[in-house]
Amino acid sequence: MKTYYTIIKVIPNSLVKDSISVGMVLSDDISFQIRFSENKVRIAKSLLGDNRKHLDFIIQQIEKTLLSVNDEHDTGIFNFENKINASYFNYLNRYSNNIVQYERPSYIKEDNTTTTFNNLFRLFIDNEIKSEDTLVKADLELKNREIINAKLISRVKDKVHTNIKFSDKILPTLYFNYELDCIGLNGVFTGAKSINFNVSEVTLQKEISNYYAIASILENNYNKYGSNNNFYLISDEPSSIGSKEHQLWEKLRNGKKFNLIHTEEADLVAQKIEATGAAKFLQFD
Repeated sequence: MKTYYTIIKVIPNSLVKDSISVGMVLSDDISFQIRFSENKVRIAKSLLGDNRKHLDFIIQQIEKTLLSVNDEHDTGIFNFENKINASYFNYLNRYSNNIVQYERPSYIKEDNTTTTFNNLFRLFIDNEIKSEDTLVKADLELKNREIINAKLISRVKDKVHTNIKFSDKILPTLYFNYELDCIGLNGVFTGAKSINFNVSEVTLQKEISNYYAIASILENNYNKYGSNNNFYLISDEPSSIGSKEHQLWEKLRNGKKFNLIHTEEADLVAQKIEATGAAKFLQFD
């Protein structure tokens, strides 16, 4: 089977024939790979006016239709030639007058593989592709955020400041902006910051240094320096054992400034807030 690709375009203005390449299909008439660029779709929507509301639905239908062919092929339902093939895309190229249109299929020598698809997608559509590893990490980060919200934020949001963004308007001596998951005061501070350790060492160093600075400024401003304050760092152990990120995680776990806990232990912060009677203490305009 010959492999071919088809570029999917959005036509914001049919009169001037302007187009934005938003997606791509790669196929050998047996299976299909398809992806749309979030960035390009966003740009297209900004130019479509009232028609923007139709674009998401059209994209969903395209994906659903092509991926259903894969499902039917995998389960052996198709025992005849697919109706969706190179000839079908040629037909769409000639006669489609929708806001979404297709380029004429272009044949290549490579096989229909993920590597081939990614290379073509970077070349013709968008050079910023989220890898499977990136998507897995993003899903994990979202899951961890849901756990923290359930075990900590929802439990203490009426007692202490939650998801608070610090700036020089709140702390005049602060020279950067920083967000804490929560912070309260009653004799001692009790606060928490969640950090993802599966990022670069430079990013980690900046995040932790800024957290240290925030904690120190609060202690000095409220004369609580040296007190038995409870500053929690919520983070799971980095996956790359022995890496610089993992070494930093180990140092923090054995350090004295922060109480390092896992995401699943976020309720320990809520328990400490309740035990100390920590409350909101900052004044806002």
